[in-house]
Amino acid sequence: MKILVAATGGTIGSAAKDGVISTDKGQTLLLLELFRNAYGDLAQFQVETLCSVLSENADDTFYETLCGFLKTVNSRNCDGVILLHGTDTLSFSAALCAMAVREVTKPVCFVSSNHVLTEKDANGLANFYAAVRYIEAGLSGFVVPYRNSDGQTQFHLATRLLEADAFLDDFHSAGDCPLAWFKDDKIICNSAPCVPAQSLLQEKRTPVFNEAIRFSKTILPLKMYPGLNFAAITPNSKTCAAVLLLGYHSGTAPEKAVEAFAARCFDAGIPVYLAPVKRGEDVYASADTLFKGKVIPLYNMTPESALAKLKIAYNHPTETAAEVLKETLYFEDTSVFPPQYK
Repeated sequence: MKILVAATGGTIGSAAKDGVISTDKGQTLLLLELFRNAYGDLAQFQVETLCSVLSENADDTFYETLCGFLKTVNSRNCDGVILLHGTDTLSFSAALCAMAVREVTKPVCFVSSNHVLTEKDANGLANFYAAVRYIEAGLSGFVVPYRNSDGQTQFHLATRLLEADAFLDDFHSAGDCPLAWFKDDKIICNSAPCVPAQSLLQEKRTPVFNEAIRFSKTILPLKMYPGLNFAAITPNSKTCAAVLLLGYHSGTAPEKAVEAFAARCFDAGIPVYLAPVKRGEDVYASADTLFKGKVIPLYNMTPESALAKLKIAYNHPTETAAEVLKETLYFEDTSVFPPQYK
């Protein structure tokens, strides 16, 4: 079994010195050494260093690098890919890559670590081992294997992963519905309708981008909190293609403030979206006012997937943003099974 390991930095590619954690390219070799000492020669690893950054510093150039690399995977002599990534922006990168490069037929596992590898409670090696076993089992898809603080390891579908807990560093899938579990060295696939079956993950998908991916147009995400001063925020259409309001869990945002803000954005030619929003018969009055005005709901998507989809939609070279947003790119809409790919 041949596995392509792509290093990007992050905690899993960092070392601690004098109380400061910084990227260290030698940590990838340490990870492979720890793996061989613990599990033997289960696979042949080919290592490529794409970059060496802490993932909180991820920008559009970083995303272009990841997507450009993944576009080559189908033609590479490997059984799967393990992409080493930091935890801070893991859920954002996983969702974006899964949608933008959905045509990849080989399994792509995003692997991170809660602490540097030399710490005794670091889970990087366990996450890496779970990824190797996933590829060895012949399973498919863009997935994130991760062991939480309770010792349980889950495989998360890339477009369903939520940002990590700030205190325990734990990851969860939307609706607490992971793609699979890793128990007693066995992968147990989730058969519930909340996630796609392996048969759907194995289907061939047409590329979203037929050329090099460029994210030249930016999306401005604004996370809601009480008292957010929208009057102090003035997006510029030259630097901002759209605004994404990351609302409260009920799919709401402050009604009067957002209504005025959205009107100003509309006059500037900047569309305003709101996510996450659950699709249902009843909505709160505040949300109803916004949706009848100039705010566009993005239904049944995680905040990370909503942001990723907007980045793709507003940077697509041939389709309009509205056309892309109507498509199911990579299982991001939890209400659509099976998704219909173009």
